[in-house]
Amino acid sequence: MENSSTFSESFVTITSTMSTAIWQDVLKTLEPIVGRPNFITWLKPTRLLDQTNDYVTVAAPNYYAKSWIERNVVDEISKILARQFGRPVEVKIVVVKTEAKTDGELPLLSLEPEEATTTKPRSSAFNKKYTFATFIVGNSNRLAFAAAQAVAEKPGEAYNPLFIYGGVGLGKTHLMQAIGNALTQDKRNKKIIYTSCENFTSEFINALQTKTINEFKTKYRTVDVLLVDDIQFLANKEGTQEEFFHTFNILHQANRQIVITADRLPKEINDLEERLISRFGWGMIADIQSPNFETRLAILQAKAKEIGADVEPETLSYIASTVTSNVRELEGWLTKLVAAAQLERLPASVELARRSLKDLHRPAASHLTTKNVVGEVARHFGIESSEILGKKRPKELVYPRQITMYLLRELLGQSYPQIGEGLGGKDHTTVMYGVGKITRLRKRSQQTDADLKAIIETLG
Repeated sequence: MENSSTFSESFVTITSTMSTAIWQDVLKTLEPIVGRPNFITWLKPTRLLDQTNDYVTVAAPNYYAKSWIERNVVDEISKILARQFGRPVEVKIVVVKTEAKTDGELPLLSLEPEEATTTKPRSSAFNKKYTFATFIVGNSNRLAFAAAQAVAEKPGEAYNPLFIYGGVGLGKTHLMQAIGNALTQDKRNKKIIYTSCENFTSEFINALQTKTINEFKTKYRTVDVLLVDDIQFLANKEGTQEEFFHTFNILHQANRQIVITADRLPKEINDLEERLISRFGWGMIADIQSPNFETRLAILQAKAKEIGADVEPETLSYIASTVTSNVRELEGWLTKLVAAAQLERLPASVELARRSLKDLHRPAASHLTTKNVVGEVARHFGIESSEILGKKRPKELVYPRQITMYLLRELLGQSYPQIGEGLGGKDHTTVMYGVGKITRLRKRSQQTDADLKAIIETLG
């Protein structure tokens, strides 16, 4: 009993320095268990707040971190601390927001909302469905989600600019609008503009034509938060790039938040000025990849709940394993299945899902391989297969490579990462862009359509 009493007393009087050392040991043990991305996002900003005989209180920077820790590692934390103290320990997680002294010290998700600094009108351009609460987080998008949250909690100070890139339908616009929705729901009354790059360009051209360029500049250079979708469409627009460059500089120097999305990395956007590419990398660049099976299943479960659909778990699993391209298509196929079930007055079963998704399965020609397709495209354009697979990017090779990507997607049904790997390790976002470009060209270019038909005919 004497030893127990002595231990209890020492446990209660642990110093602040010891507390920090103990928690650092816990974090060091947890990092290899949860993985580096999860550690940086959820655990690194935490600290050991208090100890009593029966409890240890851990401070998390916000509700999202608290929730993740409680779901995933609170039991593991209890075990680690029990080994350190030689007795069972119950862990409590509480939200305690802390001020960071400098931008470099800002933890990923622990940013304190600031007081109202302006009374300018709020934006109403945001879809209320697109919030952080409705965004399904997985390994494919965790960093982008955390960075977007940080920006919403302390705009202009966390990651500025925030550059989010990824393929079509993966959630870039959802995160962009979630930032807008979060900012319009607090007391800061920020002036926010959410626009697409194409709309920015159109407004700029119209301002030049109508001699209202000063009004245009005032509109975009006096905002607190500027959200611009699909910045890749700045390519080849020299005048608009010049205007956006100056707008970016003025906002950034004034610590006004800039958030940008694109379908690929800044350096992969052709015909974009180097000075813009450099500035887009000043803050945080975060990618969103295609969701894995678990994330796709979670998205489907959330969508089914949202629309009030009674779908069998096996059916959701079947859709999640069948539709792998993007979130938008995933939700679209679920909606199609539910509509078919209602129309035919049948349960949303796996069998009905197979029939509803039959158009998704375009059987690939069994004799075709990546090598076959690459070889035929090379022969058609009078180049070597090694040039299609190589790293060099002269203009005369871009089109044949994109044709190859399109055919591998259409004829063999390969995923974007598969295509990229088969073509010499190219990034999946580059593949998505290439496939999308040929898809658009085929509709309006007779030459592209003729090229494709000739190659497909020869491949049989």
